[in-house]
Amino acid sequence: MTKISDDGYWQLVDGNWVPTESQLQALASGAVPHTDSESNLQSVNLPVSQSVAGQQTIIYSSSNSSGPNKTLITIAVITVCSILLVTLAGILYVWASSLAEESNNQLLVGTWTNPVDELVLKENGDATESTGTFETWYTRGNDIYFESGEGYYKYKYSVVNDIMYLMPYDENGDLKDDDCIAYLSGTSGSSESVFDERMSTAESNGEIPVWCKN
Repeated sequence: MTKISDDGYWQLVDGNWVPTESQLQALASGAVPHTDSESNLQSVNLPVSQSVAGQQTIIYSSSNSSGPNKTLITIAVITVCSILLVTLAGILYVWASSLAEESNNQLLVGTWTNPVDELVLKENGDATESTGTFETWYTRGNDIYFESGEGYYKYKYSVVNDIMYLMPYDENGDLKDDDCIAYLSGTSGSSESVFDERMSTAESNGEIPVWCKN
């Protein structure tokens, strides 16, 4: 014997709840599909041949579903992971930059000379120069800053083997491309003959930076 729901709109066939003729007639007249708690419906598709054209209807049960909650949780986890990755990347970048700057500073520490000047850069950031112009120094990227009581001087710098090349910036932040300065590591650069010979070798070997050749 076919089991019919209390409201007469559903019948149990082969273990599945399907619409009765009353339900189909009501739908054909434009009624809202009727549900019944007794049937505990999960998902029922009305037969296309018996439903209103273009109105194949899916009826969902009123029982709680974890689908949307799982989706929200997944989105939240992905968002948090993305934020953590971006934060970690930023920390690693700052850390790597700090290590690179410390390495560059160690490379610059010491005495540098040319025939007309002697520059001493100390590890603690102090600086001395023949004319007494500089008092402290520090680097930012490819630039080196020399400070005094009157302000600071900014230079682009590069160290190739035992030679440090400096080129100053003007008031507008542009390089003074006709004013490149070179120093040899140590005190040997104070000798004009030694300095000229070393610079000639550097030019022959292609060691001079492009921006310093202008």
